[in-house]
Amino acid sequence: MTTSNHDDGTIRTGRAFLDIQRADVLWVVGLTLFAFVLRFASPIYPDFLDHPLKGSPVTAGWIGKTYNQTGCIDDVPVGPHNSPVKECGFVFDEVYFPVDAAKDLAQPPVDYFDPEPPLTKLLMTPPIHFLGFNTTAWRLSPAIFGSLMVGLVYLVARRLRRDRWFAVVASLFVAIDGLAFVEARTGVIDAIAVFFVVLMYYCFLLHWQARTRRQWNATLYLLATVTGLAFASKLTAVAPLAVGGALVAGRAAQPLLVRLLPWARRRGDTRRISPGAQLWREAGGWTGVAHYGLAGILVLVVFVSSFARYSTISHDVPIYTSCTQATGPQGTSETEPVALTMWHGIPAPHPTQMLANSIDITHASLLYQQLECRPHPYASRWYNWPVLWHPVLFNYDSTSNLSPSGAPEISSIGDSGNPALWWMSIFAILFCALWMTRGTRAAWRFGLIALGIASLWLTIVTFHAGEKPDAQTVRVATGPLFYAGLAGMTAFGGGAVVSATVTRRFVPAFILLGYVTAWLMWAPGNEDRVLFLYHMLGAVSFMALGLAYGLSALRRVRLPVAGRLVSMAPVSTGLVLVVVAAFIFFYPLWTGAPLFPADRALRIWLPGW
Repeated sequence: MTTSNHDDGTIRTGRAFLDIQRADVLWVVGLTLFAFVLRFASPIYPDFLDHPLKGSPVTAGWIGKTYNQTGCIDDVPVGPHNSPVKECGFVFDEVYFPVDAAKDLAQPPVDYFDPEPPLTKLLMTPPIHFLGFNTTAWRLSPAIFGSLMVGLVYLVARRLRRDRWFAVVASLFVAIDGLAFVEARTGVIDAIAVFFVVLMYYCFLLHWQARTRRQWNATLYLLATVTGLAFASKLTAVAPLAVGGALVAGRAAQPLLVRLLPWARRRGDTRRISPGAQLWREAGGWTGVAHYGLAGILVLVVFVSSFARYSTISHDVPIYTSCTQATGPQGTSETEPVALTMWHGIPAPHPTQMLANSIDITHASLLYQQLECRPHPYASRWYNWPVLWHPVLFNYDSTSNLSPSGAPEISSIGDSGNPALWWMSIFAILFCALWMTRGTRAAWRFGLIALGIASLWLTIVTFHAGEKPDAQTVRVATGPLFYAGLAGMTAFGGGAVVSATVTRRFVPAFILLGYVTAWLMWAPGNEDRVLFLYHMLGAVSFMALGLAYGLSALRRVRLPVAGRLVSMAPVSTGLVLVVVAAFIFFYPLWTGAPLFPADRALRIWLPGW
């Protein structure tokens, strides 16, 4: 059942409003546990294939396996006396975030600068505190939040449609996507940050579907709290904020849009405002704008509060003004600060000082992000991400075991998506674009789709043309046509908002908006700074929702063949199994399981794998 169907009735009780049945609870818990076990126990070795009657049939490598024996850092401050610890096994950006989390735990406090907000590191500290500073401890929080995200996608899908098959398949796709899988098995922050992004979308749907004043107020302030937590994790929260804000504005302007864009309505629909939108407006009342203002203040309060621990530490805050290079503390290449501002730690959190400190550190972080222009062998351009052209190689080791050819086995971890999911989702998103305009006039339907395709093509072509063969930076010299393309994509997004509110094809429009926003929000930033495939993690949930939505539609298709109707449900199920099979096939590349060179070569389909 789509969101528009929810609009036809008034839901009064909280239990009915949440619409979570016992079967849904079992599916959420089951899928979340499946994802966690898969992330925590991998690499899982099916030993029964090699020796079916000897020893344990299955063994596990576990999440704390040390892959990179040479990746060591000396003098990490741990414990109440900042005892220096040398630890090895860091994979990719684990050299930063777990170390920062250990510094958050240190007593006395240790100064550090991190260009990301603090909440994700704070959420990594409990396992480090109780288990010590080791690979299992610093990877545990991403595994927990990355697994919870799987259950959240199920709940998001159930808010969109009363179709349990759709929800189960969407959640399963996230559980077995390679990028979501690797990010949740590594001590980096993106799995935690994207969990809060998906939680934002779920809370937004609760608010969108509110039908009483109590529901409207409760869901708004819940959404504001979660939004503050999402921004305190990473600024990727900009994407759901933009989508939610645009949809709310579209619903508020629905009568005006119906009058200005009559061809965007479904044929035969003469209503100026939908029943659901009318109920939602009545729930918000005349004070709705004031409530949104208070909710914005709550977002700021939660965001600033996340700096409470950080504000008790005296900091040198670097100020970046140019794209220059320097050597970082672990021998890595980093952008060099050209000035420092100093703030003095405060003994206890003080609202005014915390606000000033959070402004200073956020300003410095944004400057750093803008000027992080150094090249990287696994950096990639935003327009390559949907096709997985250049993923990130997290780790590469040759083992001591020899293959039949005499070459050593290879253990590698590639931060890459599931190609079956990612590639099929491109067609699923196109299907959503067609479906959200179904039933409208051809001029609106095909004009809007043509605008989106032409604008995206212009954005990609002009960005690629502006790339300079400069080995020193990743700067791109884009021009007015690039921004014209982005403006066209913004207009296309506006058309999707109209489809969600006027045409009332909310589900496909919502999926398309989530995917496009999570992807294209990085396009302007890629002009100046280095980016990687994992910045696309925020779009994975919408890939899963889009493909599940398309396959659920395919399940209902009946084709006339030889005088009888043939169901396409087996084809839909078969495509789900293709995604599962792709996960099994590429599983060794995501877990560092040793492979013979020939076996590994079978799985290297594109550069960087």
